Amino acid sequence: MHQAYQIHSILKQGVHIESIAGYDNNVILGTRSGQLIMYSVDENGAVDMLMFNKNFSKKAITQMEVIAEENLLFVLTDAMIHVCDISRKENNFTFIHNSQFTKGCSLFTKDVKTTKSTTGETATVIRVCCAIKRRLQFFYWKLNLLASPDFSIDLKDIPKALCWVEDLICVGYKDEYVIYNIKYNKTEKHDLIVTSSSYSIDPCMCLLKNNMLGVSKDEYLVAIDPNEYLIKKDDKSKVQGSVDVASTDTKPTLKPMAWSSPLLALAWDAPFVVGRVTNGLEIRYFESNGISKDTLVQSIPELNKTKHLVRSAPGTIFAAAISELWCIRLVDISIQRHQLLQQKKFGLAIELTHISDEPDALKSDIIRQIHMRYAKELFALKQFSSAMTEFAKASADPYDVIRLFPNLLHDQAKPTTKDSFDATVPTFPMPQLEDKDLENAILALIEFLALARQKEVVKLRDTKSSSKSLLSIIDTTLLKCYLQTNDSLIAPLLRLNQCHLEESEKTLKKHDKMSELIILYQTNGKHRKALELLQAQAIKEGSSLYGHERTIRYLQQLGSSHLQLILEFSDWVLKADPEQGLRIYTEDFIEVENLPRASVLDFLLTRHKLLVIPYLEHVINVWHDNNTFLHNVLIKQYLEKVQQLMKELEKEEECEDKTEKMKTLKKYRTKLYNLLKISYNYSPDVVLKDFPTNTMLEERALILGRLKKHEKVLAIYIQILGNVKKAAEYCEAHYEDDQDIFFTLLKTILSPLNQPPYEGVDLHKDFLKPNHDVVVDLLNKYAIRIDPCKIWPFLPKDMPLHRLQNYLDTVLRTQMAESHHLEMKKALLTAEISRVEGLIRDQQNISFEINEFSVCPECRKRFTNQSVFVRYPNGDVVHLSCHDKRVMASNLFGN
Repeated sequence: MHQAYQIHSILKQGVHIESIAGYDNNVILGTRSGQLIMYSVDENGAVDMLMFNKNFSKKAITQMEVIAEENLLFVLTDAMIHVCDISRKENNFTFIHNSQFTKGCSLFTKDVKTTKSTTGETATVIRVCCAIKRRLQFFYWKLNLLASPDFSIDLKDIPKALCWVEDLICVGYKDEYVIYNIKYNKTEKHDLIVTSSSYSIDPCMCLLKNNMLGVSKDEYLVAIDPNEYLIKKDDKSKVQGSVDVASTDTKPTLKPMAWSSPLLALAWDAPFVVGRVTNGLEIRYFESNGISKDTLVQSIPELNKTKHLVRSAPGTIFAAAISELWCIRLVDISIQRHQLLQQKKFGLAIELTHISDEPDALKSDIIRQIHMRYAKELFALKQFSSAMTEFAKASADPYDVIRLFPNLLHDQAKPTTKDSFDATVPTFPMPQLEDKDLENAILALIEFLALARQKEVVKLRDTKSSSKSLLSIIDTTLLKCYLQTNDSLIAPLLRLNQCHLEESEKTLKKHDKMSELIILYQTNGKHRKALELLQAQAIKEGSSLYGHERTIRYLQQLGSSHLQLILEFSDWVLKADPEQGLRIYTEDFIEVENLPRASVLDFLLTRHKLLVIPYLEHVINVWHDNNTFLHNVLIKQYLEKVQQLMKELEKEEECEDKTEKMKTLKKYRTKLYNLLKISYNYSPDVVLKDFPTNTMLEERALILGRLKKHEKVLAIYIQILGNVKKAAEYCEAHYEDDQDIFFTLLKTILSPLNQPPYEGVDLHKDFLKPNHDVVVDLLNKYAIRIDPCKIWPFLPKDMPLHRLQNYLDTVLRTQMAESHHLEMKKALLTAEISRVEGLIRDQQNISFEINEFSVCPECRKRFTNQSVFVRYPNGDVVHLSCHDKRVMASNLFGN
């Protein structure tokens, strides 16, 4: 047990002390006879009386509260609150105000809040709560008066203790504690705990760190979080805090602190709680995590006569008996810290360092070193999770933490970070980790390294090489940890691409993690190594990389920058499974779609010609590639396939697979025909050179049609194929471009060729001479599209006129109808012209006067002799410029 405070005796025999208050180094005594005395105590314990008011009151001073910000002293005497000014020492507690509304007050509590406006001005709001019999009455200090907001709370009994925190009032009765939420001047009551089950003592309470409320119960100090009670009125689901001792059912927010005997008075001086017990004063350390059961820091039995405790400033507490006064001062923090480190009370050492007056940089460094010492001790005690938490708080170098695991760090040449504490502060030797201890330590290390990794990634944005090196060590260590604990996390880690390549490669091979090794190669750009490993593992049964699927996926992700690798390693896959292997070049991935198609096509033409057609079909039909070269190549591939099948069928008159070949021939010829018909991206003059003249004439006709060689197309359809229907359909499709095309069709029928247009083909028997029946049918069907003046000279002289009756009748009726339509249109236009001319004359006859008094309604300015103006239909006359602005505004706003 070390000494946290030292005691200075100030007053031994003198007045009868009834109450005390303090601020800074000053203490104010209130006596039973109504006197007020202020003493000042320096750091060495020297005492100086600053103020003395002998006749302040005729009754005892029962309670005092100091508002140092405003230099005010609130005094409770004669059951009424008086307010004094303590700013001028020579005036000896200048009286300011006493409130008759506080008559009957037995005790009070205050709430002081200082706010800062946007202009930099500060304002202090002082609120006071008085216990007047069985009622809480609220006041606020304004213009040197205690004003009441007409707000009060009725109580079940006379309170023995009060404490104000935020918008909560805690009331201590003889038998229980109750808390009231007074936000928005509306009360909401919450029952806390009973005060004591075995002792007859008054309740006591005080504010702890972080505005936690500390209340006494028997030998315990219970910390209550007030935020649990700052709730809306209709929220009934909040869990109320209580204490984890006998007669309680629910768990508190924090574990209670045990004392040697029931608490009689309390004072909080961070990080200590000073409590008055039966045998004197006890100073304890309130740990928020409740880990340490031994909270006693110092015991002061010589102050067993103490009746009053008050904290005046950080590190300064005044204690008073009936006629004695002591000043309790905090021992120098550096001395305490050294003692605490020797006793291995690291948490308390850190708390004290936080409140020390040392420079911030030095303070931060000391705290970091204490956390490191604490972490290493916890690690030595095999409390690995807590140790890693402390390492994280210390911002420990991950390299130093990994060094605690010799098997995880390949290179240990880097020196260990030393702290500045001397040899009198003991250190624990690090344990040898095995079995379950090793597993638990590695799991804790994983959590630490994951957090450290996040911090290093932020540093990496500055592209510092040291950060990259440390990140590599962290990731490589995490890889080794995951291999021992959780295999599923290896792949995501490797994809982050910071592991040390050689070390990680060696580790993964040792554990036979081939899939993860592929990821390592991939993220480090070692694609050839990865593909060679995939090819080797593909034929090993039982391997996780068996087969070609993983190779296909890998090649699909490489992209055009690695085209040569893709072509090289896709070769064995295409040989093993052409259909699946083709997915390397046809899958719906952006990397696959962006591969240079000409290079892929050249590779397939050279090495895998059977896959050229399915590849080009995917490129053209699925990806809708309009490249002329690719369309030309696909047409040529279809043509070669069709010609090959036709030759095979000619040689094999009778064979088992003839039917199958016929189906295949039909399929590819249909594909070729459809492509020639639908596509507009191939070069007709280029592909036409490859087509034979004695076969596949329908396909030739399609190509000639793209070249606008209608006469040759119609000659093929009529004189060779004898297909009038297709010839007519062709004419319908091209009529908009060439309105004489039906005339060309009839001329082809009426003027048959003597010899076939191509060698090796025969003329159709139905069109060796003019076919009158077909001509008449076409004339009747397409009468309005055939000019009689052009076709008449080509009609046979021996054709009966009655066969042309229907055609001529249709032509004449059509021309008469068009003539009648034009006459009606002319009459309507003439009438419209007359109407508009009349409107113009009417408008021209309108007159209006503009003089020097005329004003533009838009700009409110007069018209000058040189003004250009616009007149609206409603009679308004505006400047031309005003009219233009109005039009622009209308267009802008859509009106």
